[in-house]
Parts: sequence; C-alpha cells; structure tokens
Amino acid sequence: MSQILSQYYIAGDWGTSNLRLYLCLYQSGKGSSVIDTRYGLGIGQLQRRDRADSEFETEFFKLSQDWFDQHGNMPVILSGMVGSTIGWKDAPYLDCPVDAERIAHGRFSFSARGIDFSVLGGLKTINPLGLPDVMRGEELQLLGWQLLNSGLQGDRLFALPGTHNKWSLCQQHQIKTFLSAFTGELYEILGKHSILIAQDSQHQFDEPSFIEGVNTAQKLGQANILHALFSVRSRQVLGEITAEQSSSYLSGLIIAADVVGAYQVFNSQYSKDPSNDPLGVTIIGESQLSQNYLLALSQLGIPAERVEPSIVAIAGFSAIYQYIYDS
Repeated sequence: MSQILSQYYIAGDWGTSNLRLYLCLYQSGKGSSVIDTRYGLGIGQLQRRDRADSEFETEFFKLSQDWFDQHGNMPVILSGMVGSTIGWKDAPYLDCPVDAERIAHGRFSFSARGIDFSVLGGLKTINPLGLPDVMRGEELQLLGWQLLNSGLQGDRLFALPGTHNKWSLCQQHQIKTFLSAFTGELYEILGKHSILIAQDSQHQFDEPSFIEGVNTAQKLGQANILHALFSVRSRQVLGEITAEQSSSYLSGLIIAADVVGAYQVFNSQYSKDPSNDPLGVTIIGESQLSQNYLLALSQLGIPAERVEPSIVAIAGFSAIYQYIYDS
C-alpha cells in the first residue's frame, strides 16, 4: 500500500500591491486545505537591494516565521510579480499553451534561511490580436478552476478583473491563450488626470449610470470608445448625469467596451458555432470591479458566473505542489 503524503507548505500570491500567504496542509488524493492566512506588502513597496540582503526575504519571514516555529521547515511556492524583474527572483515566462505540470517544471528554485522556495514563472503568448502578451499570478487561479471543474468539457473564457484585466481561453487543464485589457489603469488615469470627472465631487457607485455607460458602449457599432469618452463630460454639462454619477458612467463605458471587444474576438475565433454555442464567461475576482464586470456581462446578454479567487488559487497551488513533491 502506498503511503499517503500529508505535509504542510506555504503558498503565496505576491503581486505589485499585496502579498497573501497561505499556510496549507496537503494530503494525497484530497488536495490542499488552508490553515491560516497572512497579508503583507506588495512588490511595489519593497526593493531588491541584492540577492543576499533582500527586503522581500525580510517581509516574507516577518509574516511566516511563527509557522516555521510551529510546524518546522516546509516548502514555499510563490507566484505573481515576485518572479518578475522587479521582484525577489526573476522566473522566466513560459509559452502558452501550458498546464500545471509545465508550470511546476518551469519554476525557479532557491533556498533562503534553510527553506526551499519555488517561484513560478509567468506566461507569455501571442494573443488573438496577434500581439505579444504576458501575465503573472493569474495562471494559478485559472488552473485551479479547471481542476475543480474537471468534468466540464469544451473551451471556457475567463475574465480576471484588475488594473489590467486578463481574458483567458482554457480547455482540458490547459491555458491556451489570453488577452490583456488596460481597463483599470485607464479608468484611474481618466478619472484623476482628465477633464471628464470633477475632482471635488463624491463618487458612490450608481448602478443606473453604470448601465447607461454599458448601453452607450454597446451602441458604438463601427466607432470605438475614443468616440464616446467625451460624453462623460458633455452629459454633465447638459445635465443628463451629475458629477457624482459620472464615475459610474465612465466605469460602465470602459468595462463594456472591454467586454464587447474581447468577447467578439474570442467568440469569433474559438467558438465552434458563435450563433448557437457562445462561450460562457467565468469571472475570477472578489472586488467591486468583478461585480461590475458581472453586471456588464448580464446587461449585454452574455452568460457569466463569478467565483472567489482564493478558492481556485489554492487548488492551483495544490496541483503545483503535487507535481513537485508528490509525483
């Protein structure tokens, strides 16, 4: 009878803005469960002075040392911008399509304070528009969702809202390709550094204004979002929306333009019969931004669901752990 492996390990999603560390217990045949969670500084708030004296190392052990004190030495798996050129270690990008095994084998391994670390490389692709594209961190969530829903067949389209929204096409435990959208950062720039929104007004989310922005983007036809953005200003001037409603209208306009464009690209290229069998969309995210994407997709008549990122991310980390330590 084969021995059942049961071991603690630490998984970390280390992005530009935040660090999330998970103390996990892996059991063969059962996957991983989260025992504890810690939060810390993102990559953008830390510096890599040199390989021997790193603020990343200090931040990591400040959050996790008591886990090691309690459970002994255990492996660590990190994903996200921690593996970028501005992160702790530079883990090279992997070409799509990829699966969990390829990601596990493409990791960057090193030791610090006697602990074994694996930093996962990001992904690169030539996206459906024929342009180069990259991602770091989202791949664990994509793999995790597929593992948790292994009985579903066919292509599935994912949206992972953030500063740069990621659209990804996946099938049979593989990430086939993806497309990045500049939505979050564009909204931030236009909201703070343009004439579109008054800076001294209060901006609470207003669903009717958001939906009006969605409907405006849907009607663009041969035009594009550049021809509609000034309406954020003109509608305030003409009294159609208030300054307080303008940010929600702008959000609906940008998100819907992203949804309409990306969905048309993926559905036309990858759906077997776009008229009868459109791709469903799974949104992986927990913020108001993810809810806004779900609202926009619903308004546009596109079937969609939303799932919590932490649940699918742990399933993804568990798959990587299995390939490294239990295969």
